[in-house]
Amino acid sequence: MPRVLFVFLVATSGGGPLSRPATHAAPEIRSCQPCHQRIVATFIQTAHFRTSADASAQSVKARFSEGRNVLRTGTPGVYFRMERRNGVFYQVGVDSGRGTSRAERMDLVIGSGRRGQSYLYWRNGLLFELPVSYLTGIGRWINSPGYADGRIDFERLIVPRCLECHSTSFTPRADRGALRYSRPYVLGISCEKCHGDGRAHVQYQASHPADTAGKYILNPARFSRDRKVDNCALCHSGERDAGEPPFSYRPGEKLDDYFLPASKGEVPIPDVHGNQVELLRRSRCFRSSPDMSCSTCHDVHERQREVAWFAQKCLVCHETRRHRLADQLGEQLIAWCVDCHMPTRRSNAIEINTPTTRVALHFRSHAIGI
Repeated sequence: MPRVLFVFLVATSGGGPLSRPATHAAPEIRSCQPCHQRIVATFIQTAHFRTSADASAQSVKARFSEGRNVLRTGTPGVYFRMERRNGVFYQVGVDSGRGTSRAERMDLVIGSGRRGQSYLYWRNGLLFELPVSYLTGIGRWINSPGYADGRIDFERLIVPRCLECHSTSFTPRADRGALRYSRPYVLGISCEKCHGDGRAHVQYQASHPADTAGKYILNPARFSRDRKVDNCALCHSGERDAGEPPFSYRPGEKLDDYFLPASKGEVPIPDVHGNQVELLRRSRCFRSSPDMSCSTCHDVHERQREVAWFAQKCLVCHETRRHRLADQLGEQLIAWCVDCHMPTRRSNAIEINTPTTRVALHFRSHAIGI
C-alpha cells in the first residue's frame, strides 16, 4: 500500500501556496508528568521521543558554520549549501554552470541526532525529504538516502507509513480528491504510541488520586508475549504493505490484522536496520524462551547504550563459567556478550550515494547468534 499511496499522492499534488500545518505538542506527556515524573524525565531523553521534531536550534544537530555547511557532488558546479537565516534553517541547491539555485526550508527533523538526521519541508500540505542529511558521528553532510548524487532534486515524497514510525500521530485528510496532512499532529514517539489514548485515564485519576489500578490505560507489560512484540514490530519489522489506514493500529491488537500477508515465494533475509523483530524471532534465545520479548532487554523509558548493561540480561539465563573461553577471557567475557553474539552488520536497506561510491550504514544485529 505505501507504494500505491505514493503514486496517488504524486498524481494528485499540484502547485499552490506553501502550507505548514501547526504542530501539536504532546499533551499526554504533560498530563502524565504529575504522576510519573521519573519515567517522563528519562523518557524525554530517549531517541524514541526525539525521533522527530520541529526544526529548531535545539533539535537540529548539524553544523552550519562557514567551511562546514557545503556538500560537494560528483557533478561539476553542482553543490548544496546549508544556511541559517534569522533562526530558520535552509538547504540551497546550486548549479553554478547554469546559474540556477533552489532553496527550501527545513521544517521538520527526522532522527534524534545520535547517529544522524534527515530533514523534511512542507509544500501544499505534504511533506518532502530534503536532499541533504547529516551524520553526527563524523560531522559530515551527506546525500539523503534515496537521492542520487549530483542532482538538484527536492521531490522525494514522505508517505504516511514513514511518519507512522517517526511520529506519534498525523491526520491524513482528503482535499478535493488529494491526500494531505492536517493538524493536529504529534511529533516524536510519545506515551500514547504504546499506551493508547490516555485522556479518560487522566480524567479518572484526577478525580480518584488514591486509585492506583491504572484504569482506562494500556500497560504493555500485561500483554501476551506476541502482543508485546507487535507493539515494537509496528516500526521494527521492516517494510510491509498496509491493509488498514496508517495510524489505525492500537497497542494490544494483533499487528497482522493491519498488514497484508507476505507474498508467497522466497522470504528475504531481514535487514538489520528495519527488521530487528524478525531477526530476534529467528534467534534460538527467543525460540527457547516462551516469555522473551523486546522488553526483556529494553526499557523504552530509559536511554540504554552501554553493552555491559545489556550483558546483565544475558546472565539471567546464561552462566559465564560454562563458556568455553571463560578461563582465558575472565571478566572481559561479560563485557563482550553483546559484541560477540549480536555484532553490527551492514544494512542493505539504507545506502547513501556519494560522489565516488555508495556507503552503507551498520547497525547491531538482533539475530542472537552462537
